[in-house]
Amino acid sequence: MRISRRTFLGAIASSPASTQSAASLSVSNTASGFRLQQHFDPQRPAVALFLPIAADPSAVIELPEHAWRKKAATDEPQWFYRMYTSDRAVTAQTQWSKLENALAVAMKTPSGWLLNARTTLESDGVAVSYEIISPSERQLAAVEAVTCVKLYRPFTDVFLDRTYVHLPSGLELIASETEDRTAKNAEEWLPCRYIARVGKNAPPAQYRVESLDGVTRYFKSRAADAAFLATESMPAGWTAATFARSCESVFTNPARTCHHADPVATDIAGGKANIRLKVYVMRGNVNDAWRYVASTQHIA
Repeated sequence: MRISRRTFLGAIASSPASTQSAASLSVSNTASGFRLQQHFDPQRPAVALFLPIAADPSAVIELPEHAWRKKAATDEPQWFYRMYTSDRAVTAQTQWSKLENALAVAMKTPSGWLLNARTTLESDGVAVSYEIISPSERQLAAVEAVTCVKLYRPFTDVFLDRTYVHLPSGLELIASETEDRTAKNAEEWLPCRYIARVGKNAPPAQYRVESLDGVTRYFKSRAADAAFLATESMPAGWTAATFARSCESVFTNPARTCHHADPVATDIAGGKANIRLKVYVMRGNVNDAWRYVASTQHIA
């Protein structure tokens, strides 16, 4: 049976798995009405963000989904942490704590890697920071903590009708070059990823579509000039945006309406890397969000 667009949208718009009991760690921001709460299994660290007076979270941030390092720039990434795996060698023991306006989790892998994640609730969203410490490799070419920002109602956008990147010419739907997506049924469109390169002066590349392990990957031809990915709500009134620096690309998995703007720390000396990104949630449309982020982040 073919799943209609309307039926699928109704199904996926439901909320994520329930958060933990009232005993879960949480912080609130009185200015915005936002609440941030430890989400679900504490050994798979994630936080849930609630909009004002909402009973269910509108975003779940995984801290991180996985993490890798390169000893040399030409090496393939080597994973030292995975959230979803049966390989105990790349899992981590976690310890949560609550600060004045933040939730923090300290993680240690069996190989000795330390991942200290902090999510700070601010009036305009959630600031995410990592301190990553190597147990023995003091010099590293690159480290990345891949942070999945999963969006739920009212931001669900399976067919990428409301998810934007910013080009030198202005805001544009990330999936603007795949016009036939709106005529597809869910099983024709999913699973997929939509990817945009990031580079202020990057020349256009060929728009292409590739299939790998049963997932279709769409590559936007025009590069974004900032690692900014934003989704407007339905009904209109809110925008969720993710921003970071030192990103080679941004992407979304529309089945989960997730944002990925994953910065890479490079040329690490002393075995310690620091990584930061921010998830903005604000009233207004995507133009309002871009102007605000560009101003606060001093994007020329």
